[in-house]
Amino acid sequence: MPMPIEESLYAQILGKELLCHLENEESKVLQRISEIDSKAVEILEEIRAILNDDTLDDPDCLERVDQIVSLYHKNDISTNRHDW
Repeated sequence: MPMPIEESLYAQILGKELLCHLENEESKVLQRISEIDSKAVEILEEIRAILNDDTLDDPDCLERVDQIVSLYHKNDISTNRHDW
């Protein structure tokens, strides 16, 4: 059943506004994902640096673990161990 002209025009205008809004939000979401991805790569690089740090020479790697846990906490990442 066809819509009355008023409803059809309203639906068309509303649809266009909704599409514009979604495109704008999509752009914001994609930018946020990019920021999160960059932060994750940065954290992984810091973990790699900790693992490759030859000055940390304790045989049980407890210094490395403590530094990685501290890195997690610094970045508001919760851990099941060593939470304080």
